[in-house]
Amino acid sequence: MTTNVGRSVPRVDGYEKVTGAHVYGVDIQIAGMLHGAVVRSPHAHARIVSIDTAAAAQAPGVEVIVTGRDFPFLFGGACQDQPYLAIDRVRYIGEPVVAIAARTEAEAQEAVDLVTVEYEELPAVFDMMEALDENAPLVHPDMDTYVKGGHVIVPHTNINTLWTFQCGDVEAGFAEADHIFEHEFSAHAISPAALEPHVSVAKYDPVTGGYTLWLPTDRPFQMRGELTSSLGVTSDKVRIIVTGVGGSFGGKNTLISETISVALARHSGGRPVRVEFTREEDLVASTTRVPAVMRLKTGVTNDGMLTARTAEIVWDSGAYTANTPGVAIRGSSTIVGPYRVPNVSIESRQVYTNRAITGSYRGYGTTQVTWACESQMDIMAAELGIDPVSFRLRNAYEEGDPYINEQIMHGVGLHESLKRSAEEIGWGEVDRAPAPHLRRGKGIATMIKPTATPTSSNAVIKVEHDGRVTVLVAAPEIGAGQSTVLAQMAADSIGVPLDSIVIPGTDTAFTPFNGPVASSRTTYHVGNAIMLAGAEVREKILRAAGEIMELEPVSLDLMDGVIYHDGERITTVADMLGSFGFLDGYSITAEARYSPKGSPLLKAPGPYEWMSSIFWMFATHAVEVEVDIETGQVRVVKVAAAQDVGRAIHPLGCEQQIEGGVMMGISNGLFEQYKGSGGKIANSSFADYKLATMPDLPEIVPIIVESEHSEAPYGAKGVGEPGAAPTAAAIANALYDAVGIRLMDTPLTAESIREAIEALAEEQASEAGRSQ
Repeated sequence: MTTNVGRSVPRVDGYEKVTGAHVYGVDIQIAGMLHGAVVRSPHAHARIVSIDTAAAAQAPGVEVIVTGRDFPFLFGGACQDQPYLAIDRVRYIGEPVVAIAARTEAEAQEAVDLVTVEYEELPAVFDMMEALDENAPLVHPDMDTYVKGGHVIVPHTNINTLWTFQCGDVEAGFAEADHIFEHEFSAHAISPAALEPHVSVAKYDPVTGGYTLWLPTDRPFQMRGELTSSLGVTSDKVRIIVTGVGGSFGGKNTLISETISVALARHSGGRPVRVEFTREEDLVASTTRVPAVMRLKTGVTNDGMLTARTAEIVWDSGAYTANTPGVAIRGSSTIVGPYRVPNVSIESRQVYTNRAITGSYRGYGTTQVTWACESQMDIMAAELGIDPVSFRLRNAYEEGDPYINEQIMHGVGLHESLKRSAEEIGWGEVDRAPAPHLRRGKGIATMIKPTATPTSSNAVIKVEHDGRVTVLVAAPEIGAGQSTVLAQMAADSIGVPLDSIVIPGTDTAFTPFNGPVASSRTTYHVGNAIMLAGAEVREKILRAAGEIMELEPVSLDLMDGVIYHDGERITTVADMLGSFGFLDGYSITAEARYSPKGSPLLKAPGPYEWMSSIFWMFATHAVEVEVDIETGQVRVVKVAAAQDVGRAIHPLGCEQQIEGGVMMGISNGLFEQYKGSGGKIANSSFADYKLATMPDLPEIVPIIVESEHSEAPYGAKGVGEPGAAPTAAAIANALYDAVGIRLMDTPLTAESIREAIEALAEEQASEAGRSQ
């Protein structure tokens, strides 16, 4: 029986947040703490000739100065190619070179200006396509010497990730097609733009050789792994205490400010060191979305059936790989879209450039590939004279269809998401523009995303003497409502009130292992672990009640913290355990581990079983836009956003995630972009890095589709990641419907739209002249 699952209960973290009591990373203060600041490179690629810190060492308040040679370690999630501080060369503008810790932040910043670094500039490469050239400057000439994961590299080039995929017979598929379409699209770099900047506090214990860090992150155990691997220490020597997280969106899952605070703490004599990035540092020296150039060749029959696709994708990791190889592989695998395409060939190459580092971003590659895939779907539909919704439905995955690796897919709510979003937007209805210079149009786009598979989650649940239930899971609350959803599932799986559930913050010294709070995996994976542990706790409570009251446990039931015998209330969990006092009693605990590894749902023949996902996510956005043909300004009027969530554990939370995804999609599709040249970012503040704000937002109608996955806790899948992916393509498709222009590159700026409208008008006038 469920009493909490499926209800929009008040968020368990809500009171702390609305009252300002929630402790974020920027709020951490520790006695004796020093403050760190960084000398950053002004060059995109240069050799460090000399560093003079003498003047800075004499500055007021300065306690510690560290250079790369003082802390010569390399780190990286997928490849250890990045120094904590530049050692012998710099590879992008803004790279940390010298770290300084002082008694106050102001003193540290003033000392930074006193450091003199002599550089010898080296040839640089800024364009990802130019980086492929055999004569391009090499960003990492010794790439083949780095410690890395299993991804393929091409030594003596800039290609740090190479991945290919084939299924079927592509040439035969193109021969079968009546039409072949070839197009190139690009997606640009954008910032995760979390409100809380990167911040960390690190403390080194000279006696034990251990590090303790306080920081906001969604991947505590993965960050601990990066530190232990790069520093050559054991897991007990690195402790991560996760603070409140003021937004992540993929940006807080690798070492960024932590490299500086750790390097300084190692030389501070045991004093903790705090490093908080300015907004400028956060925009230019953290990580951005991975930009990509995508070339698609697609075959289709006259009746609108897809026969083949080849995709060539180039990704730009920037100066270091961080965790981008996963984007280049997992992201590329979904460029076929949520469609049955029997013959597929994909080549994905990721290159180093002398630009800012890129990394995870909400959707993990799907915002980029969905832009290309869904733009081309509309191009093909228009050429074939087929309605875009009908075209998608003819090819869209259904329950039991094989994925491109032949995994049989389950919990597929794609068709429902397409139909309901189209219906809500009034697909096929013509809306009159309110003024002569305005045009209206409608567009649709959909997407598919896997979850990281296989990954595991652990949960420990213990019941206290007063009936309070502590749930230990390493699932930091990043603002998406994870803690509330997990508390709902814990309460119902045990049979206790929601307000009795306590989920402490994550501390790697005490909290059991969990994979990242990413890839929309938390509800499914952590939820399954909680369900397993919760069932055991429930059984132990009823067994204890049977022993105490001399009753058969099978005759007992537990609902909302009350124990019943043959339907009659006999006691509560709190009263039963509390009766023993503090020197006697029961210790009721349980632990469980969940991993989908071995699930029959993951089975796929051949070498690509690793591409299988324990569940698949689908989202569709249907939009209506209004275009000013004189200025190119676009106003998004309405978005109907349908998303398959499996089952909504917290319906309001699901709706909020869908709405937030739409807002993010509008922002990165229409407004956000880095400006500058030569590797230098010119718009390094929110004053000139444009984000969508409330006046830019349309009517948003979130639509929850529930396909109920058979192995999911209460049928629930994930919701957070897919929400931003379809928006840009849906807007571009609506632009075509409104004014007949097709843009191939993001962002869809007013300037690019106006230029395209003018070019179309000139082309039409020229054609009219020729026909006379």
